[in-house]
Amino acid sequence: MFADSFGQNAKLDSKGNYVYVKQPIDTTGNPTGKTFTDSKGVVYPVLLSKTGSLFVIRTSAKGTRYKYYLRTEAKI
Repeated sequence: MFADSFGQNAKLDSKGNYVYVKQPIDTTGNPTGKTFTDSKGVVYPVLLSKTGSLFVIRTSAKGTRYKYYLRTEAKI
């Protein structure tokens, strides 16, 4: 018995085969007015998710957009 399962989004093509369907990422988030600068010097606007997590939207070399969540230091 499997406790966890993961699936892919697929649809039938004209030949009756299943093909992967790329889902758009949910880029909704409240702008914080802050920025994040990565190690290469690229500056991104920081967004706040519905759950309170901070993230930026990055683009891979192949052009895929994804959320990059930021881990912040604990306040002392």
